[in-house]
Amino acid sequence: MKIYILNTGGTLGMVGNPLRPAKSAEELLQGIKVPEDLELTLADFPLRQDSTNVKHQDRAQMAEMIAAVYDRYDGFIILHGTDSLAETCAYLAMCFKRSLQKPLMVIGAQMTKDESGSDVQMQIENTLRVIQAFIRNQVVGVYNVVMGEVLDGARVRKRKDSDFAAFYTPGKHPVAYAWPHIMIKGARKRDPVIFMEGLRLQTEFEPSVVSIMVSADTPPYVLTDMIRMGRVKGIILECKGAGNIPNRPWQEDNEQISWIDAIKLATEAGVHVGILSPFDDGRVILDRYELGSLAKAAGAISLESLTPAMADIKFRQGIALHSTVLQQFISTNMVGELLEGFEDMG
Repeated sequence: MKIYILNTGGTLGMVGNPLRPAKSAEELLQGIKVPEDLELTLADFPLRQDSTNVKHQDRAQMAEMIAAVYDRYDGFIILHGTDSLAETCAYLAMCFKRSLQKPLMVIGAQMTKDESGSDVQMQIENTLRVIQAFIRNQVVGVYNVVMGEVLDGARVRKRKDSDFAAFYTPGKHPVAYAWPHIMIKGARKRDPVIFMEGLRLQTEFEPSVVSIMVSADTPPYVLTDMIRMGRVKGIILECKGAGNIPNRPWQEDNEQISWIDAIKLATEAGVHVGILSPFDDGRVILDRYELGSLAKAAGAISLESLTPAMADIKFRQGIALHSTVLQQFISTNMVGELLEGFEDMG
């Protein structure tokens, strides 16, 4: 089994005080116990950095590097910082979608390799064991491995900064476990037809998208000023409840304006507005409450049950490629990014 490992930086390979990315993939794999039958190829991303600095253009380059060697390897591992790991998982999941018919693991660590008690060795060794089992059982897709749990990359989210078990998938159980014997429970299996069609990339993502946390005390001119200056093409508003946006008016210059008014101003200017739930089990249903219905009437769309990281990625891709059917694109579950089930609205 041939594995391609791409080192992009992050805490696991940092040195110094303050910490900075420095170690190469070769240095990170020194002393790691590699399972039999695995042949590793190590590569370093041109710019190794703190994942806080990773942009979507970097993620596009990561995807292109994977695509360039896709036919020569059975599985792929990306070593990454934890702070924006969820965004990278989401990007890769939406970039490749179901055309990715091999396993791709994106992993990080909470400590550097040089620190006493570091989780780096365990993270890498568990990931090697998991990817070996996934290849053997033809499991495909984007995943994260953390403290023995294997998480679906389409819904992974960082929840803690000081805990080795830093990640989880809200509303979805782990798809596998790195126990003494790898236990696989809900991972996606290879589709022979899609596998034969080969890997496809979609790297078109709208760059001018911003997210705003909205409350009754957030002034709507945060949005209206950006619209009037023509700075953005998409706005994600983190709401309350099932999609509620406050409509209490604010005084702006000589007029009163509410968030609903701001949404209408945005959509009339051709700017897409998506409404996102802040809750782990949140599903944005704009018709449930009056305030959500007002937002919908003003032109906003539902970002359904997407996690914040996936909402950002899928919204950007939808604007770039499917702007005329954006709600339909967002509402279509492509790689397991939406929560399963639906509510009876009768």
